[in-house]
Amino acid sequence: MQILASKRGTVSLIASIALLAAAAALWSARAVAEPAQAKVNHYIGAQKCKSCHSDKATGDQHGAWTKMKHAKAFEVLASDDAKRIAKEKGIADAQKADECLKCHVTGHGKPAENFDKAFDPKLGVQCETCHGPGEKHMKARVAAAGDEEEEEDLDAGKKAAKYVKLPADEMISDPGMKTCLGCHNAESPNFKPFCFHRANAEVRHLNPAKPRTPEELKLVLACGEGDKCTCKNGDDGCKCGVPDPKVQKK
Repeated sequence: MQILASKRGTVSLIASIALLAAAAALWSARAVAEPAQAKVNHYIGAQKCKSCHSDKATGDQHGAWTKMKHAKAFEVLASDDAKRIAKEKGIADAQKADECLKCHVTGHGKPAENFDKAFDPKLGVQCETCHGPGEKHMKARVAAAGDEEEEEDLDAGKKAAKYVKLPADEMISDPGMKTCLGCHNAESPNFKPFCFHRANAEVRHLNPAKPRTPEELKLVLACGEGDKCTCKNGDDGCKCGVPDPKVQKK
């Protein structure tokens, strides 16, 4: 009887091990078939960007932003002119209408969980409209700052500004014309011909610590003669912007 019980126990143990192995194999297969979702890169807001991007030695990008029309993009929706345009379009309140907010507020339409708790949409078109959600960038730079020793300018007795080349997947360093044309286009109710080069000159906020060639530093003020866009409607590969809709392609 003891031998029989022992055999039964052995069989039970083998069966249990087989079941555990099967469960592990199934879990592993599901893990391969259903990879873990990428962690959300949250919008953090211009106020958090300010903590690192307000140093004049590296360009004071936050200070430059506060002087741009972008910083007042939400606020302007409450102006008399905006109210007039909204009324003409049948919009009751421009500050609550999706068709207005999509270009006057950063990240509009994104799920609530994509935003940091301190994010304030009323700050208008913030840094992350052009450069993408900033949480990953912020965490990476804070971690890097903790690992690296700061360099010191021996001549001036001050800490030297240091430029760090960012990984391509950390943030959008150079948004380019396509980003601008996402809002500066004919869908705008008060559309005007948009010259990317002229607009870029108005909002440019470079980091002087980044090494650049004279050609890269050259500021193109217009697409053609004066401030006129040389593109015609229907042009393919226009490197200028959005032309006046009255100017037709020949």
